[in-house]
Amino acid sequence: MKIYDIHSHLGKTSSGEENSPEQLVNELSQFGISKVGISSLSGVSTRAQNDLIYDAMCKFPGVVEGYAFINPKDPQAIEEVHKCLGEYKMNGIKFHSWKHGYYPDNCPSLPDILFEIQKYGVHVQTHVGTAPLSTPFIWAEYAKKFPKLDFLFTHTGFYEFGFASIEAVRELSNVWVETSGQMDVEVLTKSIDLLGPERVAFGVDWPYKLVNIEVEKFYLLKIPEQQLEHIFHKNAEYLWRM
Repeated sequence: MKIYDIHSHLGKTSSGEENSPEQLVNELSQFGISKVGISSLSGVSTRAQNDLIYDAMCKFPGVVEGYAFINPKDPQAIEEVHKCLGEYKMNGIKFHSWKHGYYPDNCPSLPDILFEIQKYGVHVQTHVGTAPLSTPFIWAEYAKKFPKLDFLFTHTGFYEFGFASIEAVRELSNVWVETSGQMDVEVLTKSIDLLGPERVAFGVDWPYKLVNIEVEKFYLLKIPEQQLEHIFHKNAEYLWRM
């Protein structure tokens, strides 16, 4: 079965470990993952971070999908959106309110940025699950305000907000949840049962998570193959507009 990783990263980790596009692609391929979407969280310049991702896209066309890392507090955020989605042809936008230190519900630039993003037809990924800056509730409000824009809530809310994330997006057909780092069996099974496998997307969160564990947990849960097809690749194909 095809496996696509919809959520991973590139660049020096917070503990200082270096990595490369070659290392990323080779390690994922050892576990049957043939395509990956990445953003860079490393450093302080989103311009430099996004160039790092673009270089990886150029090195591995058809394998690496790039996401622009956007800081809504940056006065050049909209220009960066247009450069990455227009010139670089990236396939998504990454927001990380914890890393960039803002409350999404008190960020007046976000609506204008989201308005520009939706012109390109790509999806938005947002880190969800690290209180108090990255709870699912306000991002769900943005999903309501922008029903034509697809959102992916990473980690299915992580440890604090697993069940809350599912309930927050249950009636929002434009929101998917992503599975990396989510190890609560009940959260994983409930997300599939209540949202449907069509709205649960597989991710690894490389290099921060172990690839084998993120893959094997679905086999240990004995998820039916028909559901796994959606989780492992069909949902990514849709969100990447393949």
